Amino acid sequence: MKDKTFLIGSIFYSRHSVVEDPEKGVFDAARAEYLINRQEELSDAYQIPSTLDVVAESGEAMVKYLDFILDHYDKPFILDGYVDARIAGLRYASEHGVVDRIIYNSISTMNTKDELKLVKEVGVSKAIIFCYDPSYTTPPRRFTLLSGDAKREGLITRAKKLGIRELLIDVVPTDIKSLGEVIETLLVVKSAYDYPAGCGPANVSYYMAEYLKKELDTKVLVSSVDSVAQLFSDFLFYGPIERCDVAFESASIIEEVKTGLSVPLHRVISR
Repeated sequence: MKDKTFLIGSIFYSRHSVVEDPEKGVFDAARAEYLINRQEELSDAYQIPSTLDVVAESGEAMVKYLDFILDHYDKPFILDGYVDARIAGLRYASEHGVVDRIIYNSISTMNTKDELKLVKEVGVSKAIIFCYDPSYTTPPRRFTLLSGDAKREGLITRAKKLGIRELLIDVVPTDIKSLGEVIETLLVVKSAYDYPAGCGPANVSYYMAEYLKKELDTKVLVSSVDSVAQLFSDFLFYGPIERCDVAFESASIIEEVKTGLSVPLHRVISR
């Protein structure tokens, strides 16, 4: 599975149907287990690596989700959600000796001081860099977020100061048009750094106008934006874990396309 795009499915996200009470972390455990197992089955069947994006809306919920995940999942996973939930997750991981299992999401321009202090204290070694700011959307400006300039410290430097050794660069799309900027940014990032770089094409459907959502079939939308992004990405947040069948089927086709390239795609494009 080396060099194949990593697929990431989100679970317990806002308004997820398996969650009955997002504040207290009450959820349908049987359904959640089924979805996790289904993603694992597809990952094995298509030989495409995957992991979970564990999202929570409160600290209490995060603790319950982590209790469940650690009992039913043996891979590293992404710790995500509201800031209070992430902080609770960090404390839980430290207390239970599983900090090495988490990939923190994320180091960004929006982190609080308390959050960053705890990231360093508990010894987080793997994290996602959230390469987006509303005033830094063009490829050169996004790159500046990572590398820094005379006015601000780069996010990569910030992460390294916290003791983070393994970084994943998330170049964030917000709509269909922004995928063009995202692809350009991915090529720039890959030409400058060796870190895995990818994105979350699922964001496109979240921010799409309601009338377009009604006009476009969800499967067509998901497979289309995933395919475009996957050609240039090392990892993809494909969105709700319920979409795993479409995501893996689409990914298997693109992986076959990629085998026909004599050199990595970003090198072909940059010539």
